[in-house]
Amino acid sequence: MHEPNEVLQTLTGRGTVSAEGCGTVRVRYRVVVERRDSTVTAHGSLHGSHAGLRPIWLTPDSTLRLKTGRSLAISITDLVGDTAEFESTGPVGPL
Repeated sequence: MHEPNEVLQTLTGRGTVSAEGCGTVRVRYRVVVERRDSTVTAHGSLHGSHAGLRPIWLTPDSTLRLKTGRSLAISITDLVGDTAEFESTGPVGPL
């Protein structure tokens, strides 16, 4: 049996965030992958241009592309200056 909110891995690097109708933004990311009950989720922070992140923050669905080339469906939940917080919105597979 797994502990609640068990951290499985933490990833850092440079990637991009994009959303339909918005430009792509280059970011530095920190992704924490956790097991919550029986579900694997991810959350973390992004650091990039406020002007580029703001339209994506206003869009409910976006995609974070990691330096490995893998993608993660996310939603930006908070934006302060050039730093954004996000949560995964879809299945989190191997990253």
